[in-house]
Amino acid sequence: MESTEFDATLGGSEHLPTSVNSLKFAASRSVEIAAMTESILNPSKVRLVFQSLPVHMRRRVMSHNSKRLPSKLRKAHLEQLKKSGLPPKQQKPSRKHRRRPQNLLNQYNRRKLCNIWLETHIWHAKRFHMTNRWGHRLAEAPCDKVFRACYRATSKHCLLQDISYYTPIQITGDIDIIKEMFSAITDSSIGPTIGAKAYTTGTRQGEIHIYEPNKFPFGYVGKASFIWEPYVEPNRKLWLFVHPSQSKQVEKCFQNLICSVKKITESERNVKRQKISNVYAECLNITYLSESFNRFRLTGPNSHAILVNSLKCIEDIENIKSNLWVEQHSKTNPNLYLKVKEEYWKSISPAQSPAQLSPKIIVGLIVRDPRLMRPTYRTKAEPDDSYTQLSREALTRVPPTVSASPLWSTAIHQDIKLKVRTNGEFIKHVTKLNLVPGEVYENDPELQSVPVVLIQRPGSQDWCYKKLGYGLPFWQTFIMFGARAGGLRETESLALEMGECNLPPDSEAGTANEERIELELKEKYFKLPPKKRENYIKLGINSPFSCPWKLLLKDWTNKPVDDFYVLRNGIILDDWQECLKRKKHFNCIQQMNNADSCLVAVYLRLPAGNLFRNALICLPKPGDITNVKSLFEPPHEDPNEALRRQTRAEHVKTLKKLRKLRVKQRKRTPKPALLLDKKYEKKPKIKPNQEPSAYMKLMRELWLPSNIDTVRKVASRETMGYVAQGAFSFTEAHSCGIGYVAYNALHTLIASAQTQVLVRNPSSNKYNLAKIEIIKCV
Repeated sequence: MESTEFDATLGGSEHLPTSVNSLKFAASRSVEIAAMTESILNPSKVRLVFQSLPVHMRRRVMSHNSKRLPSKLRKAHLEQLKKSGLPPKQQKPSRKHRRRPQNLLNQYNRRKLCNIWLETHIWHAKRFHMTNRWGHRLAEAPCDKVFRACYRATSKHCLLQDISYYTPIQITGDIDIIKEMFSAITDSSIGPTIGAKAYTTGTRQGEIHIYEPNKFPFGYVGKASFIWEPYVEPNRKLWLFVHPSQSKQVEKCFQNLICSVKKITESERNVKRQKISNVYAECLNITYLSESFNRFRLTGPNSHAILVNSLKCIEDIENIKSNLWVEQHSKTNPNLYLKVKEEYWKSISPAQSPAQLSPKIIVGLIVRDPRLMRPTYRTKAEPDDSYTQLSREALTRVPPTVSASPLWSTAIHQDIKLKVRTNGEFIKHVTKLNLVPGEVYENDPELQSVPVVLIQRPGSQDWCYKKLGYGLPFWQTFIMFGARAGGLRETESLALEMGECNLPPDSEAGTANEERIELELKEKYFKLPPKKRENYIKLGINSPFSCPWKLLLKDWTNKPVDDFYVLRNGIILDDWQECLKRKKHFNCIQQMNNADSCLVAVYLRLPAGNLFRNALICLPKPGDITNVKSLFEPPHEDPNEALRRQTRAEHVKTLKKLRKLRVKQRKRTPKPALLLDKKYEKKPKIKPNQEPSAYMKLMRELWLPSNIDTVRKVASRETMGYVAQGAFSFTEAHSCGIGYVAYNALHTLIASAQTQVLVRNPSSNKYNLAKIEIIKCV
C-alpha cells in the first residue's frame, strides 16, 4: 500500500498551514538544534579546530600560525597546540621591528641632522633616487623610466617639482635705502633692478643678478627672484629667494655692505662707504628664514587647471573667524580682501593655460584645506570645455589688493603650523560630520583655512607658495589631479629645453658643481679596466671631465687670466646675434674694457649626431663646412703608454713577491683551531673613501696628466670653448647644448664670415657641424 503522508494539494492526507510561527517552530525543535550544535562543537572523531572550517577557508600555514584562523577559533586552536607541543617561536623580522612607530620618528629626527629634509621627503624617498645637495636631501630622478613622460608633462600636461630648498630672505626698511644697497650688488645694464616701477607695487615678481659688492662684472653670485610686499607702510618689506648653493655667498655680501669686515687704518678709510654702512646697519633689518615656506613649481599647460580644481577660495570671513591665525592677523591688518580675491580668481579660472595670464603676476589667496578637494581616484584636471572668453580687464588689470597675503606676516606662521591636522585627525573629524556618505561639508569652521601665494611664470608655468605644515596635503592633491612629480634631473633638462644656463661657471656655485661632476666622472672612468677606458691622449683631449675656462681665455689673450666673467649685457649680446645673422658688421659693436676675461654663452644645435657634456667647440677652417662628413681628428701619440705598461708589470711582480711572503709566513705560524676553515677567516675591511695608493695616483696621472699648459691648439682645430650641458632636445628633435666660448674666439669666428662651428665629443674623433646662437638668459 502506498504512503499518503504528503501535502493534500498533491493527493496526500496531510494539510500544511499557510504560515508558521518561527518562535514556536524553533522551540519545538530546540532539542534537535542543541544536539546538532553539540555534535559540531564536540565531534566524536578527533579533529583539529582549523579542520572545522570550510575547505575554501583552510590554509596550510594554520597548523603553526594561529593568526591565519578567524579570531573566534584562535583560543581553541592554541589549546590544541599546547597538548601536541607548541612550535618554536618565529623570530621577528628585523626591519618590521625597527620600524615600529615609537622608534621610527626618533630615527627620522636623527637622520635629519646631517641633511635637511623637505616636508615631502618621505613621499619622494619611496619613489625617487635621493641625493645630498647643498645641505639638503633632495630627489634626483624617479625610480621608473619616465624621462620622456616628464617632458610630455611639461609640454602637454603638468610637471610638479618641490623647490622648497630655496632660501627666503626678508629685508625690512626704507625703500630708498634698500635700492641704494642693491645698487652695489646689481647692475641696470643686465635688466630691471628691484627699483623698477613694475615691481615696487608688489603685484609682480622680478629677477635680478647678484654680484659681490662693487665688483661688477666680476664676482658673480647668482640669480635671485624677489617680491615687494604690497602693503603701504613707512618700512617696506622685500622678499628675496636665493638658491641654497648661493645663500651663504649672498649673506656674506650683505655682511660686507652692512658692517666692516676688517679694521682699516685712517689713511685707507673710505669715509663715504663707512657712512653708508652705518646707515644700512641702522635702517635695515635682514632676516634669513630658511625652511619657512613650501614652494612648488608647476610647469605645463594643465598647471592652471590643477590649481583651479585644488584651490577653493574662502568667500566669507565668518567661516574662518575661529582660525587662530586669523585672530592674530586681524590685530595688525583686519581686512583680508576675501571678496576681491575670490572674484578675481573666478575671472581667471576659465583660462586654458597660464600663458594667457599676465606675466609674473602675484595672486594671494586664502583657500580651504586641500584634502577637502582631493578626488577619490587619480583624475586628470583639464580646462573647462565650455570655453568662456577671458575679460581683457582680468588679463591686464590686477587689483592691488589681490597680491596682498597674510602669508608674508611671519607672526602667524607658528599659529598655522600648530593647528595643522594630521591625516588621521582630518579623516576622523570629517567622518563625524558626514551625515551622508560621500558628502563633504566644505564650510566647516573647525577646519583651518590656508593662505597661499600663486606666481605666474612666462610660458606655461606657475609657482605656488604656502606655509610649512601643509606641503604634503597640497602635494598629494596636485598629484591626484594628474600632476607628474619630477626631481633635479628634470630641472636641468628643463633649463636645456628652454635654452637657459643652469649654475653658470663664473659663480662659486657653478664651480662647485663642475668639480662635483668631474670627481664623479673620474671615479667612474678609473673603475673601468684599462682595456675598456678611452685613451683621451690619443684623441687629442687633455681635459675630458672638466672645462678649464681660465686656461682657454689665457690661450686666446696670450696673458694669464686670474678671474673671468660671463657676458650678460643685453645690448651687446643682441649686437653679436645680429652679426651672426649677418645683419650687422662686427666693427659696429662697442668695445669692452674686460673683453680678455669674458665668456659668451651660446646655444648649439646639431643637425646630426649627439652632443654631450665637456664637448669641444672648435673654430672651423676653410673647407671644413663642405667636407664635415669626412672630418676626423687624426690620432695623437701617447708618450705615457710604454711607461704605463712598465709600471704595471713592476707592480704585478711586487704583488707576487708579497703574496709569496704571506704564504711562507702562514706556513710558519700555526693557525688556531677555530680558524682552520677559510670561511671563518677575518678579511680586512676596505674603507669606501680610502685614499688611493701611490701606485694608483701614478697610474691616474699617466692616464690623465694634470699639468695642462694649453687647450687651444691641442687638436687640429682650434678650441673656442666647451659645452657645459648637452643632450637630445625633444623640443628641437635634435641634439642641443649650452656652452661658453671666449669673447675673442667669437670675434675671430665672425671676422672669418662663419656662422657655424665644429663640435667634438670627448670620447670621439669625429667633428660635427653645429648652428650657434647667443644666449641672453644667462
